[in-house]
Amino acid sequence: MWKKLTVFGMIGALAYLLHVVLGGALWNGYNHLMQPISDLTASGAPDYSLISAITWAYGICVILFGLSAFLYMRTFAPKRAQAGMLIFLIMQVVSILYGFFPEDLAGAAPTAAGAMHIVITALIVPLTILAPFLIGFGFRKFEGMEGIGRYSILTGIIILVFGSLSAVFFANMWPYFGLIERINIGALQLWTFILSYRLFKEHRVQICEY
Repeated sequence: MWKKLTVFGMIGALAYLLHVVLGGALWNGYNHLMQPISDLTASGAPDYSLISAITWAYGICVILFGLSAFLYMRTFAPKRAQAGMLIFLIMQVVSILYGFFPEDLAGAAPTAAGAMHIVITALIVPLTILAPFLIGFGFRKFEGMEGIGRYSILTGIIILVFGSLSAVFFANMWPYFGLIERINIGALQLWTFILSYRLFKEHRVQICEY
């Protein structure tokens, strides 16, 4: 049963893509290269209700994926990969709090919710980096899963590099912050989709203790 539910990772990643594409299309003048994705669900953003509903659906899907993947991986995966999946689940549970604390749009008066949005981001960043690295190193020498292991490590590197660049661009108010952020978050969503697909197609049943 848990293996079948890992399909929610693919559904969640597609929901995230939908909220970015649809939100940008509905917001006249929105600039994907310059603006952060979180602007689409910020306080006062156009079409906030519709776009935030999609992000809630995304959050529920990836939590279901994280839980089902962790429980399924306990039947065969190395302990390190299991730990990485647990961290991914924790990250997604924390991320659902974004729905309660929307970002403040640039130029708007600061709010308590906007401040909490920043705090949540600070909590999520290390988890986002750690999860693919642990899963990658857990699977890189595991028979049949070496490919997803190497890909997970590569994803961790991309997130580390472009996540750091995102912080620098944001702090200095440099142009093309939106592009840098999309490479970072896009790498995470693509990895989530591919990992979900790989686990959904996996057929192992043995227990692995290392």
